[in-house]
Amino acid sequence: MKHIPLMLMICLVLFGCSDSSMDNDAANTPDQIQKEGDQIIASKQTGEFEIRLIIEKSNNDTFTFQPGLKYIGKELENEILHSKKILDVDLQIEGESILPPRTTTAEGLTTKLVKDQWYSENYEITLNSNQLKQISSSNVNVVLNAVFESAQSSFDDEKRMIISAEEVLWQGQLINTNY
Repeated sequence: MKHIPLMLMICLVLFGCSDSSMDNDAANTPDQIQKEGDQIIASKQTGEFEIRLIIEKSNNDTFTFQPGLKYIGKELENEILHSKKILDVDLQIEGESILPPRTTTAEGLTTKLVKDQWYSENYEITLNSNQLKQISSSNVNVVLNAVFESAQSSFDDEKRMIISAEEVLWQGQLINTNY
């Protein structure tokens, strides 16, 4: 009888943790995914900003990832503070990257975003056969992170979009199924 309140407390804590992680996953899913020609385009609104990821196959096992950021607030422009990279694209299994380690700098740079105009970067990533097998046989996600601070958003505010790699790379038919 003495252990019932303790067990009830543990169950409530575990239920609360699992529920918030499910909400967090749902909060990071794209608002829209579409295929236009050879491109897959995913987008998500986060506060007064919209993030977008365009994925296109360059050749064989090389893909071009074009992440973008757009200010959609009330002002005509918005200045953001960031490091060298504002936008980061990664391929992850359970939060762990399957790509080689990359470095970034912590420079205090500023960029002015003009309302309703996209700021974008390009990343070309060549996947090896092991990475392609991981995508076909595991729960790999394409993760887009926008890391910046502005008057409307802090560095701590999560500006992230998570997309199933299987959904956009396999079902979007950007990867051959011969792996």
